[in-house]
Amino acid sequence: MNSDCRRRTFSDREAAVATPYARRTSRQAQLLGHMAHAAGGTPSERLLRRLGIRVSDDTILRQLLRAAQVVPPRARIIGIDDWSWRKSQNYGTIIIDLERRAVIDVLEDRDVVTCTDWLRRHPEVEVISRDRCGLYAQAARQGAPQAEQVADRFHIVQNLRMAIEE
Repeated sequence: MNSDCRRRTFSDREAAVATPYARRTSRQAQLLGHMAHAAGGTPSERLLRRLGIRVSDDTILRQLLRAAQVVPPRARIIGIDDWSWRKSQNYGTIIIDLERRAVIDVLEDRDVVTCTDWLRRHPEVEVISRDRCGLYAQAARQGAPQAEQVADRFHIVQNLRMAIEE
């Protein structure tokens, strides 16, 4: 049997260029994902067409969905803060992976029990960056006693500014 009849296997270097049976290179797929994040489907389609890449808005959004389905690594360092669903009326909790700068989860309220339950389900958390609110401090103590709590940079600077003004 000569070498032409054998099924060809891809080396790591070749797989970095394009995965087997892919319709686009890894680099182009990454570009589509970045464009989808930045501008969405239709605006990205228009811009890419001007750059000479003909692709539909549906394909761009499918690429974004495909990238989102990859299971992210577990977060070791997180940031917890509240944010407003509706200005000055409804507040929720946002949890961010500070190493990857990506939102991990959004909780529907800023309740101690909800936050504590989330932290208990994620024992890999080592560091929690939070504001000086007692609510998140209590949730961190109960839900992740192994985690070190640190104040986030924004609130440290804000407290320094207020102290200087006084």
